[in-house]
Amino acid sequence: METAQTMVAVYLRVSSDDQRERETIKTQREAAERFLASHAEFRVYRWYTDDGVSGTIPMAKRPDGRHMVEDARAGKFAKIVVYRSSRLGREEEDKFAVYNLFVEDLGIEFEGIMEDLKDRMVFGFHTVIDAYARRQLLVDSARGMDRAAREGRYTGGITALGYRVEGYKHTSHLVPDDSRFWGDWTAVRLVERIYEWLGLEGRSCRWVAHELNRLGVPTAYQRAGRGVRGQKTQALWRPGRIRNLVVNPIYKGVLAYGRRRNAKSKRTEVIEAGIEPLVSAALWDAAQQALLDNRIAPKNTRRSYLLRGVIKCGLCGLAFCGAQGRKGVWWYRCNGYLAERGGKDMRCLARSIRNTDIEDEVWSDIEALLRNPGDLIARLEAEAAHREDSAAALQEAGRVTLEAALAEVQGQRDRTLELFKRGHISSEELDADMLEMTQRRKDLEQRLDALSHTSLAEEVPLSPDILEELNRRLDEGLSDEMRGEVVRVLVRQITVYTTVNEKGRKDLRIVVEYRFPWCNPDLTGMDSWLPQA
Repeated sequence: METAQTMVAVYLRVSSDDQRERETIKTQREAAERFLASHAEFRVYRWYTDDGVSGTIPMAKRPDGRHMVEDARAGKFAKIVVYRSSRLGREEEDKFAVYNLFVEDLGIEFEGIMEDLKDRMVFGFHTVIDAYARRQLLVDSARGMDRAAREGRYTGGITALGYRVEGYKHTSHLVPDDSRFWGDWTAVRLVERIYEWLGLEGRSCRWVAHELNRLGVPTAYQRAGRGVRGQKTQALWRPGRIRNLVVNPIYKGVLAYGRRRNAKSKRTEVIEAGIEPLVSAALWDAAQQALLDNRIAPKNTRRSYLLRGVIKCGLCGLAFCGAQGRKGVWWYRCNGYLAERGGKDMRCLARSIRNTDIEDEVWSDIEALLRNPGDLIARLEAEAAHREDSAAALQEAGRVTLEAALAEVQGQRDRTLELFKRGHISSEELDADMLEMTQRRKDLEQRLDALSHTSLAEEVPLSPDILEELNRRLDEGLSDEMRGEVVRVLVRQITVYTTVNEKGRKDLRIVVEYRFPWCNPDLTGMDSWLPQA
């Protein structure tokens, strides 16, 4: 007599954390095969495998999880075989969301290999226990890492240039790397030379990066033959890389664990331990002072930039900085203009702005608000009334700019192919140029896609008391530095959109977003098409 069979799906998943703990897809698959061999009534419709996918990602957004959801809604199977409930998600809410989707909404049961998942109460019990065990594991792991850090042991991660790991597990620690790095320089000597350039010769990070590139000194990534997140790097020294190296206290003999905390980290303590230094404390301090002296700040310039820190490029997303031009003219220029910020041979095409073309207009609006807010706000609301939506206007300006940049990349691609056809460039040069243009096109497409999902965050309106205080101080007279602080209080952001017209000239559209209270809507766009320089 033939037994009726039930169509089932088999779901397998591991994250990068699971892989570190040596739990692999192969382990789950072998267990699933043994389970199915003992259940002749099950017939596999499909194996769904999410390898290296975090459990915090919703099931419908996982590569194979999305297909399983689609097939489930199409009625392709009646049950889902899974190793443990932890494969469905990480936190309690993630797992219950998956359970509700399949069991409550679609009527599909779970068959657990290592635990019973048919009953909701039992499923909830396993979910809570797993979550508790995971939190305890994280706590214990953090304690172990803290203990290792206090003992000065190697705690994992990228090894700082000039050091190498010696020993294994409980005996692993960092020691100076005396291996030959470039020419007759060891890795230790390279680090020392960088500190000497800054601390003894007063050089800047930009100068040091340029000198290392000119000499052909390889970067640590290039020497190790690795990239970042699976992508090859351009193998160039950048000023930012020099700065990050110089401020690291490890080189003066202080191994600081937890120094790089981010917004999601709950760590508040930085654990320090002694390590063999590569430079003296005096040289390390001298290099820090050089960084301070070379920092671009109003105190080191002959004028204060009123809009410093609030102007952003709508083309590459970087900030605008102040720069002095010829004959004493002052400009705001996109940081992407510098090759080390925008990438090799990929400087941002954003047009610079003369300070007098924007500073006076922004400050006149701010002064009008402080002197007579009623008139200004009435004008801004009248301007907003003629627009369907201020946010839509901003997004449209960004869309036009990014689409123009994409068209320019396509034009560069066509011109490069034409040069290759005529024999003016080699196949190696073609490949390098195409790789750069492809990366730039992807970046622009990602920004264009993100633009359609951007929403304006609500801000708490400024207190009228603050404005009254600013008005009082305005009557007393404000220094350039104080005027700059007022701008940073009342201006949310200034975005500069650059487009190339039919004549090949660059047009600008500048959008100023104020934090003016009492104004409805709270975002006011002030558009100005500046004349050609």
